[in-house]
Amino acid sequence: MSCRRTHCLALALGATILWAVCAPVLAAETLAMPAGVYVLDNRHTSVTFKISHLGFSYFTGRFDRVEGSCDYNPVSPEQSKLDVTVYPASIDTNDAELDETLRGQNWFDVLGHPRATFRATRIERVGETHAKITGDFTLRNVTHRLTLDAELVGTGALPFSETKVMGFRATGKFNRSDYGMANLEPMIGDEITLQIETEFDKDM
Repeated sequence: MSCRRTHCLALALGATILWAVCAPVLAAETLAMPAGVYVLDNRHTSVTFKISHLGFSYFTGRFDRVEGSCDYNPVSPEQSKLDVTVYPASIDTNDAELDETLRGQNWFDVLGHPRATFRATRIERVGETHAKITGDFTLRNVTHRLTLDAELVGTGALPFSETKVMGFRATGKFNRSDYGMANLEPMIGDEITLQIETEFDKDM
């Protein structure tokens, strides 16, 4: 066996041992955040969506204004509470004309329905840092159940303020036709995929 191969095997073995030792500690630290209300940091939140465009590609846009809170229970994380509000008028597709169309009555109808909300009704842990979050998703005054696949990305304190922070990512899917946006553009996909990246800061 060559020296180089021996060296690589030694590194791999060392990394495996290090992970086996540290993983339980990292998991424990992840769940050791203080209980209480955490407020969504809109500056470090991205809510994007994608939809099939004529079957050629997936068109992507985002919402720039989001609010929310998480009442975190570190003893039983599945008992935590989560409420999020998205403002459809803040839609941004990098096309001003399209944005105005989507704000209109046939689509998001932002004058009649300025808010879309998600309120968790069940949080099911599926690992140390993963969960399925099911809740009531209301859009255009229509409510259906929506399940998000969520991951707790990281926790800790901001270095310049000691504010406690929890960072998440989540994905979910729903059909626009279920919320009154059907047959507007038959060649545009019905299924919407959501991608969420966010941070929640401990409310002082």
